[in-house]
Parts: sequence; structure tokens; C-alpha cells
Amino acid sequence: MTGTVQADFFQDYMIDPEDGMLDGSRYLSEVPQGFLPIPMIITEPAVGAGLGMGAIFFHESEEQKKQRVSGNSPAILPNNISVVGLGATENGTRAAGLGHMGFWHNDRIRYRGFALFPDLNLDFYSLGGRDLRDPVELNVKGPAAVQELKFRLGASRWMLGARQVYRQVELSLEEDISLPNPRLEQAVNTFLRNNLGDKIHTSGLGVLAEYDSRDNPLAPQSGLYYAGNYVWYGDSVGSDINFGSYTLEGLNYWNANEHFNFALRLQYDGVDVSDSTRLPPYVLPYVDMRGIPAVRYQGKAVAVAEVEAIWKAGPRWRFNFFGGGGRAAESFSDLSDAEVANSYGTGFCYLIARRYGMTMGVDIARGPEETAWYIQAGSSWR
Repeated sequence: MTGTVQADFFQDYMIDPEDGMLDGSRYLSEVPQGFLPIPMIITEPAVGAGLGMGAIFFHESEEQKKQRVSGNSPAILPNNISVVGLGATENGTRAAGLGHMGFWHNDRIRYRGFALFPDLNLDFYSLGGRDLRDPVELNVKGPAAVQELKFRLGASRWMLGARQVYRQVELSLEEDISLPNPRLEQAVNTFLRNNLGDKIHTSGLGVLAEYDSRDNPLAPQSGLYYAGNYVWYGDSVGSDINFGSYTLEGLNYWNANEHFNFALRLQYDGVDVSDSTRLPPYVLPYVDMRGIPAVRYQGKAVAVAEVEAIWKAGPRWRFNFFGGGGRAAESFSDLSDAEVANSYGTGFCYLIARRYGMTMGVDIARGPEETAWYIQAGSSWR
């Protein structure tokens, strides 16, 4: 009896009656507290192998719950989406986080907020404004939060809003530095221990603007997304360090035909800081691409370009091929002479919830030093 009930539940809520394929749309939209599980087999080169688990909850309005989605109708953008997750890796890294996205008043107001509680062991190749030949392993511990609130300008594709960022970090030396000279090694490690360990607060407020014509923000196939933000960190808003950070980002998606999609990502990140101010190493932007360890290539100016081609083998299955490069330098003018960090790879995904246009899959990427693979839910870039 129990087996029959379970079989009926799976047939009713996990199989799409239109094509008979696995699809979680009814389960996510109709079952109370239904969620999309995201298993995480972590292979991020920066922290090593590990395991984690995440969950995505879709919260529809009463009007949206009455809508039915067929094969050719556009995907529904839920009023609210919530995300939770936790994970741990072999190098002692642990983290938990939660997030929320809101698309309110017929998508005239958008909210995005994330809170992260990390205990990370990371290799830094830049410290105190100096590039290092060999990395220093530091422990980065403490809560972080980001919030964005945006308002649509009339009926246009443009949105303006505000951004808030807060971090409280305790930075410590995770592993002693090994040097050929024992006396120098002891002096360096003693200096680092004495100058690390204090809690540092970075708190910032800023403005943002974006243009968004994507067909689906969760897993776009066509449209443009261009955004820019500037955030000021200062003692007037609770920051221990005074500096500014800004990001310019462009995501381009082209639906060539029923079988092929193409995408292009361009991004520039920078910081404004006086010459006398020493920034903690985790504040600097870095080349953020699949296959490249986090914080491996850092600088006050970072530029990234990445292309992706997607072959749609059918209504459900898609295969992607991607590649690109990034540079990190002390300033924008130095980028042309900076080392290029390239990565490339391939992957596949499956349309797991047609109602939302939501996909899940795996990407395998090769960077300058290592190969890594990632379980992706939705777009690889946002």
C-alpha cells in the first residue's frame, strides 16, 4: 500500500504529463514546503574536495498558482525564491548560508539578500600590497551579508536601487610559512600572528543601476543584462576601513535557433583606496571563473571575458561549451601587461522544472593549474 502511494505521488508530482519526463514543477508549486534539493560535491580548487547540500524554495502568489504552463508558454517568475545551504571540505573549510530573492508588484520591485557564515581556509597570493611567489594559507571567519533593493523606471527595462554590504572577519594564519632560513621563518610567522586575529568590520552603502531584458533571470536563453554598482565603505556606516568598490557587468544571451544559444560575459571590478590604506587580502576583487581557484588572481583592477555556446539536444537536455580569460592588476592601466588566466570546459544540464525554466547540471572546467567540476542550478553566471 505504501509503495503504491509513493508511486502515485511520484507520477502525479514528479512526471510532466505533457512529455512524460521527470519534472519537479508540480511538486515545487503545489506541495507545501516543496523544494529543489541541490547536492554539492565540492571540487573548488581554492578549498579542496568536499560535500554540501542546498535547497531552493519557490513561493508563488495566489494569481501565479492558478497559471498553467505548456511547452511553448513563458516560464513563471515566482514572487519569492529562498535558498539555504551548507558544506564542508577536506582542508577544514566550513560554511552555511541563506538567501532570498523577491520579484514584487509584477516585477516592478526586486530584492536580493544573502547571509553567509563562513570558516574558510584559503591560499592568498597577495598580502600587504605585495604579490607572493608561494601562497599564504589564511583562515577567514565571520558573518557576511549583502542586500539589494531595486525599483523599475516606469514600464522600461531599467532599474535603479541601493546596495548594502557588511562583513565581520577574523583573519588568522592557518599554516605557518616555510622559509629556507629558520630565523627569518620564525620572524615572519611571529609578525603575521601578531598582526592578524583582530576582528575587522567592513560596512558599505552604495547605488546600482541595471538594464535587464532576459527572458528568464533564473536560466536565460535570450536577452541582455547590464549592471553597475558603486559601494562606499567608511566609518560613517560602521566600517573600520575607508575605500570604495565598483563593478561593471554585461551578460549577453542570443537564441540563434531552436538548437543553439550563445552567451558572452564581460565584467570589470575595481577598488578605490588611498596609497596609505592597507586592505585586507579578502577585500580585493579576483578573477571569478570556473576552473580558477577563488582569490588566486587578485588586484585592485580585475577584468574577465567569457563565452559560452549551448546546444539544445531536445526540449530537456542541453550541452554547453565555454572558455575565457581574466586579468588582475594594481590599476586599470596595468591590465594590458598582466598575466592572463584562461579556463575552458564543457557540461550539460536538464530542464528539471519547466514551470520556472529551471535547469540543473554539471560543468567541468580546466584552469591554468587544475581541473574542477561544479553542480550548477540555473545560470552559470548569476
